[in-house]
Amino acid sequence: MKSIKLLLLLTTLSIYSQKIELRWAEKINTRGNSTILGVKNGKYYTSHHDSDNHLVCRTYDKNLKLSEEKLVNFNFADEKKINYLGVYFLKNKIQHFILEHKKKEDKYFLYAASTDLSLNTSDQTKILDETSDDDFINETVRISPDSTKILVFNEHEGKRKEPNTLSFKVYNSDLTEVLLDKSVQLPIKSRDYTTESTEVDNLGNIYILAKINKERDERVKDQSKYYYKVVVINKDATPKEFDFDYPERDIESIDILPGENNTLICSGFLKVLSKGFLSSNKKTLISDEMFSAIIDCKTTTLKSSTKYELEGLYPEKPKKAEDYVPYKVRNIFYKKDGGSVVVAEQYKLVVVTRSTQYGTTTSYYYYYCDIAVIQINDKSEVVSVSKMPKYQMNAKNPSIVSTHFDGSTYIVYDDLEKNATAEGDKDTKKSTSGFFTSDSKNALFLLTIAPSGEMKKEVIYSYKDSKIRPYIKGSSVISKNEIMLNANDQIGVLKIMK
Repeated sequence: MKSIKLLLLLTTLSIYSQKIELRWAEKINTRGNSTILGVKNGKYYTSHHDSDNHLVCRTYDKNLKLSEEKLVNFNFADEKKINYLGVYFLKNKIQHFILEHKKKEDKYFLYAASTDLSLNTSDQTKILDETSDDDFINETVRISPDSTKILVFNEHEGKRKEPNTLSFKVYNSDLTEVLLDKSVQLPIKSRDYTTESTEVDNLGNIYILAKINKERDERVKDQSKYYYKVVVINKDATPKEFDFDYPERDIESIDILPGENNTLICSGFLKVLSKGFLSSNKKTLISDEMFSAIIDCKTTTLKSSTKYELEGLYPEKPKKAEDYVPYKVRNIFYKKDGGSVVVAEQYKLVVVTRSTQYGTTTSYYYYYCDIAVIQINDKSEVVSVSKMPKYQMNAKNPSIVSTHFDGSTYIVYDDLEKNATAEGDKDTKKSTSGFFTSDSKNALFLLTIAPSGEMKKEVIYSYKDSKIRPYIKGSSVISKNEIMLNANDQIGVLKIMK
């Protein structure tokens, strides 16, 4: 498309007009990983398990000095039978969600227990859900974007030729009122489907994304053998359905992302339909078209649906395995002028099973590669596509964390320090994890994307100079200009200054 401007990567090792500040707290004596809770009233909150496996909550002041530390005890008779499902800020409380399996009763119980902002734990726990363990698959908690709705749900496997039953409860933020209580079988005719993800919006609507393999009599020439369906469940008697199926295209990746302004975005990437084993056209192997559908949460209707043709995501003549890694939408940010910024990353899991005379072995290969940032204007037109080369295969610290502040997009990631000056795929060194690899060769990077699409990257600090290793997947955006970095036994705050 002629209207798309491909912006090349510009590298820099100096601090440019946008300044950053990084602070680290003292080390934590933890048995495992620490968990970032967030920031409230200028204080930073974390939790971890100590050397005796006791749950501990902490607060830090604005300078990341330890302010308070307290043990959290829920008085369960057997700690080995409980599983912590998550911990979240809800209003002015820290809510802990705990699952307990009582074998004698053949039941699972989901509890909520609260800790106030002074780290005092309530004496009582509240039962949010209970279910029989017959054909029980999972129990999960989801929180709405504004933290006013709490969704708890579980799934039971159906009998032969019957769909699974999903049971949902939506609570208010105080967990004092059940706003919705339903058990449903998804309106999917095919038995061959998988539930990909479940979300709840600020109004209490529930969204389920399912991948459905078409029955033989449903398959049509030049159409994919599968499609995706978003099911909306609320107080209405009949769930609403939105199908995603594109002529001559396979959906390579898809996600539902609760957005701003009471919208839910269903977005992903498409590739040309693969028409056979012998097909070798590069278009059948890579995804260079993006689609985005916006659902209005207030009316649960489809507000818009757009497909974008993108240029510059792949080399003109892809040759290597990393050239065929599909993209996955990581974040979508709305701009004040009505446009948006899409942050995507190449991601692929390859499973290889080998059979020998001694048995079968299965290997998993995780690829997290190039970062793409797509600028879209208020007319739903692609203004620019910017790509930053990256190659992480089974790396210790893969993927990215991103935020949007003061018109620019910021992405933090871990990579080989040698890639600080890499301007293309040929210059990019591979980041992998193996017996001979060393963390000291890596560095923490900050990538800045201006509204024009211009990209700049810098090394925040080299791992040669510090033993602190931020865990990217355990890090979190706590405000538009603050990212809490989680180094497992140490937490830090990266602040972006105006």
